[in-house]
Amino acid sequence: MDGNRKHILDKFQEHLSENFDNWCRSQGVTKSDDRLVTYIIDQELIPPVQIQRYAILREYDKLSRQPAFQKSQSVNILAHRFNISERTV
Repeated sequence: MDGNRKHILDKFQEHLSENFDNWCRSQGVTKSDDRLVTYIIDQELIPPVQIQRYAILREYDKLSRQPAFQKSQSVNILAHRFNISERTV
């Protein structure tokens, strides 16, 4: 990893951690992994389309490991589950 990219990632992590700590104190909650994920989503640091893609891919992966896996049926299930078109899946 080149030096500039590492510096940027280090600063991102530093600021994220500091702001998350402050947010937890202001909300009167203890820090946890789940709260950090919620904080990152609420701060819109991850675009919603990326969150959707990640969730769909992980769900598809789970379905594909089942013994009776059928691709077309899995796509239909995911389209219904996420309220999106089959083409989007």
